[in-house]
Amino acid sequence: MGCVSGMDITSRVIPERGRRLLPAVSALLLVCAFPPLHLLVPPFVALVPLTLWLTDLGAGEDASRCAFGGGTWFGFLYFGLLLHWIPIALMSVTWWALPAYLGVVTILTFSAGAFAWAFHRMAYRNHMPVWVALPLAWTAFEWLRAHAPGELAFSWLGLGTSLTGYPELVGSAELVGTRGITLWLALINGLLAEAVRATRTSGGARATARWVTATVIVIGVPAGWGYFRAGTLPLRAIGEIAVVQPNVSEDGLDSRSRVDSALASLATLSPRLDGRSLELVVWPEVTFPGSPELDGDLRRRVERETERWPAPVVFGAIGRSFEGGVESLRFNSAFVAEGGEILPDFRYDKHRLVPLVERVPFAPQRWFNEAGDLGQYTRGRTWPLGKTAGGDRFGILICYESTYTSHARRFRLEGADFLLNITNDAWFGRAPWYSRTGALWQHPAHLVMRAIENRMGIARAANTGFSLFVNPLGVTYGRIDFLRADVSSEVVYTSDIRTLYTRTGDVAGSVAFLLTIGLVASARLRRRVA
Repeated sequence: MGCVSGMDITSRVIPERGRRLLPAVSALLLVCAFPPLHLLVPPFVALVPLTLWLTDLGAGEDASRCAFGGGTWFGFLYFGLLLHWIPIALMSVTWWALPAYLGVVTILTFSAGAFAWAFHRMAYRNHMPVWVALPLAWTAFEWLRAHAPGELAFSWLGLGTSLTGYPELVGSAELVGTRGITLWLALINGLLAEAVRATRTSGGARATARWVTATVIVIGVPAGWGYFRAGTLPLRAIGEIAVVQPNVSEDGLDSRSRVDSALASLATLSPRLDGRSLELVVWPEVTFPGSPELDGDLRRRVERETERWPAPVVFGAIGRSFEGGVESLRFNSAFVAEGGEILPDFRYDKHRLVPLVERVPFAPQRWFNEAGDLGQYTRGRTWPLGKTAGGDRFGILICYESTYTSHARRFRLEGADFLLNITNDAWFGRAPWYSRTGALWQHPAHLVMRAIENRMGIARAANTGFSLFVNPLGVTYGRIDFLRADVSSEVVYTSDIRTLYTRTGDVAGSVAFLLTIGLVASARLRRRVA
């Protein structure tokens, strides 16, 4: 952070000493953009301080190294604060909690440094305008983070997810996806940075006005589309669906006790739906921490409980596969029970496993045979669709899968009319106020984007956390609050359109990544030739 400024662009606006804090200011503003604070203004301005600092470094190798250093400082603060929940969520599962947190933050810190280095080179080596280089580089590294190999991929809270509290503003996600919204927000930040820089030129007031006008137009057109669609999108009612939040504690209970507690809570809640005409009942992820395929007693108890409920029941448990009659693989699975019987021809196995908890990246499962459930899960490979009592089809996102844009899209392409998200967010917070992490609000925020991208409804059942519904416009309703055992029954809506994003996928992210890699590589090649 002791780098010497080259071009004195911002000296009249920000004192020299203050400029050294600009990366930290960006990091803090970005944290404020996401839940639980979820402030409206930061997504549009958070990257401006960092961008001004980077462009003020000038050209040369020393400046590039300074850009990387400033980017890592920014990344350390940003990801360190945003992901504070990781050690809290994991500490009751594994002693790896703190190393996992430090490892994740370290990787993401260096990725932020790489972003800053790439942006700086694009701005100075490729002579690219700031308002072009910034959205390309930021979106490229966000795309890379979500597409890293194996269980290293981490798609939590891309910039495009920061506006989920204002769903009308991000309605254009049906055209360009969440990373298209990321590109849009980074473009706005780049234009505002150009406006600040223009104050240092001759005729600065006029130049600044032009940049501000361009920013208003860039904000207005996509936002206008979202507001237009909010009033015109045709919706279709699927019917009434119930989500059940049993609120079973994760602390101090063995598997048997958790099963008993879950069944007791469900038995207490079932009378609240007496006399209701429902299409579906949804219980949370791993409602029962055992395998109904392996444990006959558990299967009988679960089937007896499902008979109390007035519709087919979706629930989470441990799936097993067998080879030659020998148990071989463990899955985090979703089952369907109907008429007091678990359907033998339906089981969805989770595809996206939580790093270190369900799967340790690049490590053979046999290394963890003595570590209980740690690292013992296998990725699912199929995309089965369930059906409601009325015949509408649904896909299932288990927990962490809700953060991946491609997952919901795949179910839509397979023919799903709506989505279910079953999860257990008890890891993210407990009764004391100081243990309630931001992840409780961050996790369900992703569903708003999944709903808008594909214009389909979503029902979310959490063990605890927030169980809720999202309509195709991204509006949430029917929420059950944290640490409350309850049932919420609401009409789920969908649309019958196939959005441009559903048909084409993450074009914005892919193109930004390819262009960024190409531009950085070409700049390096030209330097070698010269």
